[in-house]
Amino acid sequence: MTSAAEETNAPLADEAWRAAIQHAAGCLSCRTPGVRCETGEHLLRAYEEAARQARSGGDA
Repeated sequence: MTSAAEETNAPLADEAWRAAIQHAAGCLSCRTPGVRCETGEHLLRAYEEAARQARSGGDA
């Protein structure tokens, strides 16, 4: 059973994941092993936080 908080926060995690993947698909730095991309890392952290909030019911 999905809680109301999960229904509210899960779309945020989906959007954050989509943004990270879209960035990585077009970013040479993200696609090059050993190269660091600050934007890609920021987008990935945003996704991780949104997913953590969705799992915890938005309390994180």
